[in-house]
Amino acid sequence: MAEASINPTSGLREPSRYITATNNDGKSVFSSVVSENLPVMRNINGALLRLCYVTDRPPVSLAGDTDIKAYGKYLENPPELVPPGGGSVIWYIDTPPEGSGPMHRTVSLDLVVVLEGEVELLLDSGETRLLRPGDLTLQRATMHAWRNPSKM
Repeated sequence: MAEASINPTSGLREPSRYITATNNDGKSVFSSVVSENLPVMRNINGALLRLCYVTDRPPVSLAGDTDIKAYGKYLENPPELVPPGGGSVIWYIDTPPEGSGPMHRTVSLDLVVVLEGEVELLLDSGETRLLRPGDLTLQRATMHAWRNPSKM
């Protein structure tokens, strides 16, 4: 496994995705169905979005790597930000310093975990919270916006 490179724009390490599976001998292995690299799939106002994983409906079928193969198709044609057909989607989002997005609503349950830096969550009521590394929010289909208060 190669050492992770640093993104020249954000200064953050390039993330990797590791998916486990079961081989024909019943042993746990790391899947090679999709690459461990997480390429940028979208750039929204400078925020880089990487598609970590998608399931298209519950319950998820793990038999024969069905879920991983379906995810591979989404890597070729990414879904919208919300999960397709009642499934789930995991996005890795890198918002640049002083970057922000518009007030919006995603009709989904969004689980947001801050890995590095800070991000401000703004609600249409005027309430805000500053999230730091290790903080998380459960965004429950409410009007919200995100802002990275870090300075360039």
